[in-house]
Amino acid sequence: MREENKFSLGVFTCIFNKDYSKILLLYRNAEKRARWEADWGNIGGLVEFGETSLQAAIREVYEEIGIKFKPSDLKLIYVKETPNFMPHIQAVHLVYAATLDENEEIKLNAYTKAPESDSYKWFSINELPERMLDKKDDIIMWRNLAKSNSSIESNSKWQ
Repeated sequence: MREENKFSLGVFTCIFNKDYSKILLLYRNAEKRARWEADWGNIGGLVEFGETSLQAAIREVYEEIGIKFKPSDLKLIYVKETPNFMPHIQAVHLVYAATLDENEEIKLNAYTKAPESDSYKWFSINELPERMLDKKDDIIMWRNLAKSNSSIESNSKWQ
C-alpha cells in the first residue's frame, strides 16, 4: 500500500534565559531519540486543526514544561521549510522564541497525554550538546533573531 503525500504544519519554541546566553533543551524519551536520531530538542509539536500557530506554541510549552506563556511573551522569529521532512511528508515549522528565568519551576510532562521527555537542561549557547534535533548554527541564528528587535510580521486576525 502506497503512503499518501502529506503536509505538516508544526511549531517549536526556543526558550532562552533572560540574557540569551543559554537555551532550555529537552532530553527526549527513548522512542523519540530513536525516531529522530537525536537526544536533545526544543519544545514543539503539530498545530492542531482549529488553532493558530501561536496557540499551538503556547499549548506545547504548557504541555511539555508546565509554563503558561501569554501571546505577548512569544515572538515569531523564523519559518523553517523542509520539503522532505520524512518520506511522503513536507513540513513547515514556525519557530517562536521566548525568555524565561532559569530559576522558574519546570514541570516536565505535567500536562501531556504521554511523556515526551526524560529531563531538561539549560545549555550555554557556546556549549551546545551533540545529537540535537536542530543544527548548532540554527540555534545560534535563532538566538540572534530572538535578541534583535525585529520579528516576522503576522496577520493579527489569525492570533
